[in-house]
Amino acid sequence: MAVTKIHKTSKMVLYITIGITLIVLALFFLGGNVSAEKQLPQLVGLQEPRNTDILIYWTYALVAVTIVLLLLFSISGFFSSLKTNRKGAMGSLLVIIAMAALFGITYTLGSGTPLNIVGYTGPDNVPGTLKMTDMWIFSIYVMLTLVILSILFAPLLSKSKKK
Repeated sequence: MAVTKIHKTSKMVLYITIGITLIVLALFFLGGNVSAEKQLPQLVGLQEPRNTDILIYWTYALVAVTIVLLLLFSISGFFSSLKTNRKGAMGSLLVIIAMAALFGITYTLGSGTPLNIVGYTGPDNVPGTLKMTDMWIFSIYVMLTLVILSILFAPLLSKSKKK
């Protein structure tokens, strides 16, 4: 009974998220462009979709919810497995520590040199934000590489354990 309720709830959340995403994408692609008189003088002649802000904010919301849920589930999973399986709990704690180390290392590798962006005078072209952006990009590269390596080598490791 509980599994069915969880399944129905997660399916409903997925459908709602996909629906909102499709609406936001339709607004972005079919909403037209900003008129030339509202654009910065340096950008006149370039096309800028009218609803770019909505798409960016929706992406921020999805990333924020994903990160918060990931942290909540990993912490709750750690404490629930700590009661029953201490060795497994320490393994999950090591994964969390490894992720924190990955983020720390990739943050230090990031460049904080301000970019020369034509027409941009906003507050985000500062070393902290630039290093944070590089941290996420480098972390994605590392995790993507680990996923590809695990796809390639997991069958080999599982066959060697069976023998």
